[in-house]
Formats: sequence, structure tokens, C-alpha cells
Amino acid sequence: MRLGNYAVSVLFILFIGCASPEVKIPQNVLTPEQMMPIMVDIHVIEGARNGAIMLGDTNGIEDYYAKVYEKHGITEVQFKSSFAFFSDNPTIFIPIYEEVLDSLKANGALLAKKGVEIDYED
Repeated sequence: MRLGNYAVSVLFILFIGCASPEVKIPQNVLTPEQMMPIMVDIHVIEGARNGAIMLGDTNGIEDYYAKVYEKHGITEVQFKSSFAFFSDNPTIFIPIYEEVLDSLKANGALLAKKGVEIDYED
């Protein structure tokens, strides 16, 4: 009988843990729809730069980030605070990141069709 009670207790705890309440996104945080293209652009920049200076390029990575923020009409503070919020809430962040990866792969496939070589690890 004790084993049955233990199993029920474990199932109850698992059920409660999996049924976490929906997280409300604060008004000062960018929406997932806004974050996705920004993160795609940032990954493209980081991939292109890969920590190295490209021939003839005297701009730092921060200059490129600033251009992304400008392109999307946001500030660095907005992006960083939104990124921090989503990082703390993986149930919201994982689907965003999956879309980012899908977009990057699709962009890579498009470039490959145009004859540009890209090496992606799956």
C-alpha cells in the first residue's frame, strides 16, 4: 500500500511541475514576433564575424549590433532586457529560438542554391 501512495505522490508532483502557469510577458519586453528577426540578424552578424576582423573592416561587433537595433527600431537596453526575460523563461524562449534556427537554415539553403558554400552542423 505504501508503494501505491508513493507512486500517486510522484505523479501528483510531476503533474504540478508540468502544469506551470502561463508566463505573462511584461509590456516593456519585446514580443516573441519582434525578437525572432532581431535574433536572426544578430546570429548572422556573429556568424560572419566569428570573433575575427574581416579584411578591411575596422568596425567592432558593437557597431553591427547598433545597426541591428536601429534597423528594428529598438534600443540596446530594450533588446538586452527582453533577452534576459526570455532567457529566464525557457517555455517562451525555446520556440523563439527554434524559429531563429529554422530561419537561419532556410537562409543557408537559399544561399547554397545561389552557389555560396555554408557549413552547418545539424
